Amino acid sequence: MATEQLQTEELIKETARRLFFQKGHIHATTQEIADEAGVNRALIHYYFRSRDLLFEKVLQETMKSRTDKIDSIFSTNDSLRIKIARFIDVFIDDHIDLPYLENFLITEMTKSQDPMKNFHLAEERKVKIKEIINRQIQEEVARGLIAPITIEHFMLNLMSLCNYPLLAKPIMQTIFGMDEATYRNFLKERKKVVYRAIFNEDLPE
Repeated sequence: MATEQLQTEELIKETARRLFFQKGHIHATTQEIADEAGVNRALIHYYFRSRDLLFEKVLQETMKSRTDKIDSIFSTNDSLRIKIARFIDVFIDDHIDLPYLENFLITEMTKSQDPMKNFHLAEERKVKIKEIINRQIQEEVARGLIAPITIEHFMLNLMSLCNYPLLAKPIMQTIFGMDEATYRNFLKERKKVVYRAIFNEDLPE
């Protein structure tokens, strides 16, 4: 495909991603995407055939990017604390940029017959990563550095502490009168709060 065509295709995908997951226009039409991208609507049909296929493509690529990032964090030889610090940083930053992604994923996973289809990690890879993280958690427990906990509860605590402030954004903004810039700063501060809640120490620099 020619460079100009690739650039147009990427422009359309990036525009759709911004509308769907950054601005929350999950039901944005082909015409709205074309207008936002500054292209003819026929080009969207040329590259993606339909709005639904464009959406699926954008979602697949977004989830692959996230999964690759998480895999790169948890599969290293770093300590558990470094991994969790990096996860918190990446997870919250990603959702500051795409605040509506998590809401959509939760909704879709509850009604999908194959809720894990957009998570691109091979089964053996997932098992290996879980084994590594579980071993590191239990080493922390054995050394008396964290209270006894299973990997399931540990990860649920971590995800809940990171996720809920993203899902509760409208509630928090209404209660505390936060504008967009203030809430972005609040989420960045949240990284330190989450890490301290898990390990009772300051987030490493």
